[in-house]
Amino acid sequence: MSHAFNTSEIDQLEHTSGQTLYGDGALVVLKGLLEAGISYFGGYPGAPTANLIDAAADAYEPVLKKYGVYVESSANEMSAAAMCTASAFAPVRGAVTWKVLGNGVSTDVVDHVSQIGPLGGCVLVVGEDYGVSSTTVAQRTLPWAMKSGIIVVDPRADQQLLLRMTRESFELSEASTSVVALLLRPQLSHANAQVTVGDNRIGQYNVIHKLKEGIKDPARYPLPPNTQRQELERYRDRLPKAREYIIQHGLNEIFGAPDAPIGIITHGTVFNTVMRVLANLGLADEDGVTDPAISVLQLNVVYPLCDEQIIDFIKDKREVLLVEEGQPDLMEQQIRSILHQRGIATPFHGHDLIPGVGELVPGRVLPALAQFMARLLPDRAEAISATANGYVERQKLAATLFPKPVTPRPPTFCTGCPERPVFSMMKINEMLTGQKDWHATDVGCYGMAGLAPFHMADSNIGMGGGLAAATALSAISEQKNVSVVGDGTLWHSALNTCVVNGLYNKQDATYLVLDNKWTAMTGAHENPNSGPQLTGQASGGVFNIERTFKGLGVKHVEKANPYNFRDFQKKLKKIQADPDPQLRVLISEAECQLQRQRTVKPMRAKAIAEGKRTEVERLGVDEEVCVGDHSCMRVNGCPSLTLEESPNTLKTAPVAAIDTTCVGCGVCGEIAHAAQLCPSFHKVTVVRNASRFERFMQRLSGRLLPALRAA
Repeated sequence: MSHAFNTSEIDQLEHTSGQTLYGDGALVVLKGLLEAGISYFGGYPGAPTANLIDAAADAYEPVLKKYGVYVESSANEMSAAAMCTASAFAPVRGAVTWKVLGNGVSTDVVDHVSQIGPLGGCVLVVGEDYGVSSTTVAQRTLPWAMKSGIIVVDPRADQQLLLRMTRESFELSEASTSVVALLLRPQLSHANAQVTVGDNRIGQYNVIHKLKEGIKDPARYPLPPNTQRQELERYRDRLPKAREYIIQHGLNEIFGAPDAPIGIITHGTVFNTVMRVLANLGLADEDGVTDPAISVLQLNVVYPLCDEQIIDFIKDKREVLLVEEGQPDLMEQQIRSILHQRGIATPFHGHDLIPGVGELVPGRVLPALAQFMARLLPDRAEAISATANGYVERQKLAATLFPKPVTPRPPTFCTGCPERPVFSMMKINEMLTGQKDWHATDVGCYGMAGLAPFHMADSNIGMGGGLAAATALSAISEQKNVSVVGDGTLWHSALNTCVVNGLYNKQDATYLVLDNKWTAMTGAHENPNSGPQLTGQASGGVFNIERTFKGLGVKHVEKANPYNFRDFQKKLKKIQADPDPQLRVLISEAECQLQRQRTVKPMRAKAIAEGKRTEVERLGVDEEVCVGDHSCMRVNGCPSLTLEESPNTLKTAPVAAIDTTCVGCGVCGEIAHAAQLCPSFHKVTVVRNASRFERFMQRLSGRLLPALRAA
C-alpha cells in the first residue's frame, strides 16, 4: 500500500548528480542513504521518523529492491538494532531508525555493536524530539549515546546539509569504526525543501550480490578477555579518529568572522532559533550573515566534541555563550572542563543565562540573548533592549486580545475509532456499579483514555509494560486491575513483558486487547497482525492473537466487536466477574477507522461514479428532543459530536449536534442508550444512485407526510 509518498516523489530518489529533489526530511535522508550505498534498512515506526519508514516502504519495489537493499519490518527497536550486527561482522553499510524513546529498547544490542566497532558504516537515524511534539517523555539522545561511545550528529535545519550529513555519517562511522546516531528532529523531518543530489551507490554486498560468509573472528566477540581491550580501543583510538575526521572534513561550521570578539556556540536546530533571534535584534540577516562583532560555532556533531576546535574558537573572545537545549547539560560541562584544563579564562556562559529545561523556541531564547548582547555591545544596548522588549510586549498584547484563556485541546481518539466504545463501556460500567478499577496502560492510541472524558488510564508506562506495571498493585491492592494494550504494542513487546510475566507470576488481572489490525498511532503501519509487511510483501507466518493467548496457556479468552454494545458489555461483565485469580483476556476486534475509511471512501467514490447503488450511514440528533444536558459527551468524546444553539428559545443550553465528519459508526447513539441517557439520537441512511422503486417511495413519502402532519 502507499504510505505517504506518491510516485513522482519516489522517482526523485533515482535522480543523479546535479539534479534536484523536492521533499521532506525523510525523503532527503533516504536519498542520502542511497548515495551512501546502504545494504540494509529497518526500524520501528515512531514520530518524527515514522515518515522515513513510510518513504522506505513506498520506495521498496520501485527503487530499493533493484539496489539490493534488504528492508525489514522490524518487530521492535531491538530487532532493528540487531540488524546492525551485519555491519559489525561484514564490510556492509546499513541504517536503522526509531524515535528517541526507542533508544532504551535498542540499548542492549546497540551497546554490543558499539563495543565491537562496525566494519561498515552503521547509522542509527533517531527521531529527536525534546520539544515532545510527538512523544510522551522529554529526553535527549546525547546522554544515551555518550555512555556507549556512539557518535552523535545533530545537523542544523537545512535540508541540503541534512543530505550531506547523512552521507558523511557513514564515512565518519567507517573512519572511526564507530556507530553513528544521526538526529532527525521534527524541524527537519517534516519540512520540505529542494536539494541538489548526488549519484546513488550500490553496496558491495547486498541481497543481489551476496557475501559468501561473514567474518568469523573470536577476537571481535564482545566477551572477556576482549571486553576491556575493546573499551580501551574505543576511547584511545576510535573517538580520536572521529575528531580528526570531523575537523578535516569541516562537519562543524563557523558563521561570521572567526576573530569576532563575541562568540556563540549552537547545535542542531538551536542554530536556526539563535539566528532568527539575532535577525530580530538586528544582529544578523535572513541568510545567516552575522554582525561583524559576532561569530557562531555551529556543532553539527555534538559528540565527540573537538577540544582544539573549541579552544581555538573561545580563547581570544571577550565572552562566549553556549546555547544548549535541555538537560543534562553535558556539552556545557565538557566545554567548561576543557577550558579549565587548558587554563583559558574567557568568560563562558551557558544555562546561567539560557533556560535549562524545555525546547528552546525563539520566545525563550530572546530575553537571554538580548541581555547578553546588550551588555557586550553597550553602544547598541538601548536599541537591542527596546527591540527585545517590543517583542515581549507584543506577546503580552496578543494574550489580552482573547477575552478568555484558549481552551486546551488534548489529544483524542479519531472519529469512529473502535477504541472509544471500549472505554465508553468501561466508563458506563463504573458509573452504573460504582466500582472503580485500576487501569494500567502503556504507549499507544489507548493512552489517550487517560484524558477527558474517560480518565480510564491510571498509568502510562513504557511501550508493552502496562499489565506488568500492575503486578505489584494487583497483589497488594483490593482494587481490581484492568489493563489495556493495542495489537501493535502486543507484538512489539507486551507478549513477553506482560503476558508471559503475568502467567508466570500468577497475576490476577483482566487484559483488554484492542485489535485494530494496525500500529495506528504512528500513522498506521503494518505489524504482524496486519498481514503483509511494510513493503507489501507477504509475511512469513500467520499471526492470530486469540490462538497465541491460548497457546501460552491463558484459560479465559473472549472476543467481541466493540461496535456491538450489548455483546461487548455482556462479555466484559462476564470476564470481570470470573472468580478465579488468573489472567483473563478480552479481545476487541475492529479495524482502525482511519485505515478503513482510506479503503472504503475510494471504493465508494468509484461505485458512485459507475452509477452503482451505495449506502452511507450517518448519525443525527433531534434538536427538539435534546435537552442539552450533554451527558452523551461525557462518556464519548467523539470529535464529530459538538454543540449548537438550541432552536427552542425556552432551552438556554446548547444542544448536541453531529457534524459532517461523522462516519456513521453509531457509537454516540449506542452510548446514549447503553447509559440510559437519551432518546434523541437517530440514524440516517444516505443512498446514492437509488433504484427507481426507492425514488418513487421517496416522492410518495414527501407528499404523504405533510398531509399526515396537517391532519
